[in-house]
Amino acid sequence: MCAPFASFPGIVLTKSTVKENLNDGKLQAETVIALQKVCDFDIIFPMMDLTVEAEALGAQINWEIDELPAVVGKIIVDENDVKNLYIPEIGEGNRLDVFVEACKKIKEAFPDKWVWGYALGPFSITGRLMGMTEVSIALKLEPELVHQVLKKVELLMEKYVSALLSTGIDGLVILEPASGMLDENDANEFSNNYIKQVVSLVKDKAKIPVLHNCGRVLHLVESLCATGIEVLHVGSITDPYDIYPRIPENVVLMGNLNPTQVFLQGTPEQIKEATISLHAKMAGYGRFVISSGCDIPPGTPMENLKVLKNVVMSLKGSDGRSFQEDVSI
Repeated sequence: MCAPFASFPGIVLTKSTVKENLNDGKLQAETVIALQKVCDFDIIFPMMDLTVEAEALGAQINWEIDELPAVVGKIIVDENDVKNLYIPEIGEGNRLDVFVEACKKIKEAFPDKWVWGYALGPFSITGRLMGMTEVSIALKLEPELVHQVLKKVELLMEKYVSALLSTGIDGLVILEPASGMLDENDANEFSNNYIKQVVSLVKDKAKIPVLHNCGRVLHLVESLCATGIEVLHVGSITDPYDIYPRIPENVVLMGNLNPTQVFLQGTPEQIKEATISLHAKMAGYGRFVISSGCDIPPGTPMENLKVLKNVVMSLKGSDGRSFQEDVSI
């Protein structure tokens, strides 16, 4: 299978901007649909926005720092801030409905393909509300405050995840990169225990729960899998060959081609070589899916994505020795 986190490169096909797509579910769906018609990936993803949940809870977003939105400042310092944290409905003064609409229209366009949505993980949202430095200190000095925020975050996630799953999508990717900065005990207490609740919600709807962590997870592999997920998606700094033997038999591993160095900056020949190398390394492992290590940036050449698909297609049924000569760019 070939399933990169690829959606933003499609903006060249609809002649639109990142900001326009992240504010318009119909346009976002059109962009993803156009990209899929060109690349025909095995799993389809909407656009990844790591700010939309925090913004819905009151965080400020800056659209000017980079091409992608970024949370600026913090809105939670003490318990009073937590008490005053309002949990909105989907689309009530927020952009959550943009992604609900996009998922619905993408799935309608590809009823026979897997479509997986995204939701930022509870600890990662909390870090955006409190500040990552501040939450790192607070979980040691004021752990109850962090839990209070996490419980509020869970209320929003329950609404948002339920809305996403109601669109007919087939799975949900929980994006929790921030937990990689924690030791295993803290990761279990402040991240994994809350992820389990999201996973249960996804499974109750008979959908596929996926956990993505592009951080350093060598010390967390077993605990991440113990959340009940069915797929673990890792980033380019985690070698899937090293952690595969630690993955339970009921969990699929995905990753981990570098989204910037390989896809954005690489040549078609470099992408071909990187994909072949990853395939050869993982050839003995059946529960592995080739993907990008994280979201593929805007501006990535369309040709680079098409090369990935062509290479993976050529590898199907290959004996692992002569496939390199058979791949045409």
